[in-house]
Amino acid sequence: MTRYSAEEQRQRTLHAIHAGGLDLENVWLRYFSLTGNADEFEIDAYLNGLTILTPQDRNLVSHAVNELTSETPAPTAPYTDESSDDPIAQDATGVLNILDELDEDGGGHRPSDST
Repeated sequence: MTRYSAEEQRQRTLHAIHAGGLDLENVWLRYFSLTGNADEFEIDAYLNGLTILTPQDRNLVSHAVNELTSETPAPTAPYTDESSDDPIAQDATGVLNILDELDEDGGGHRPSDST
């Protein structure tokens, strides 16, 4: 286990809260359910560098944050629905269909020779 100073632990915990999109109320509720005894105001002050907590309470806050972030799915990139009503998607699909038809015809139609 990596050893961090109290300040590094606080900063990394605060970063994890922000990166995980967590709010203070949920962090405090989880911390409290893990036998933490500081109130929400004290946790807020700690996270903002205004007070210090005991090593046990700091670890409980970190544990609460780690549990909450593990329960939150990471953001993922969305997929498109090809049957979308999006006019741009329909135009792109139409262009692709025309290109497919041209490819099947051997590169397109030649104009008739009238001379």
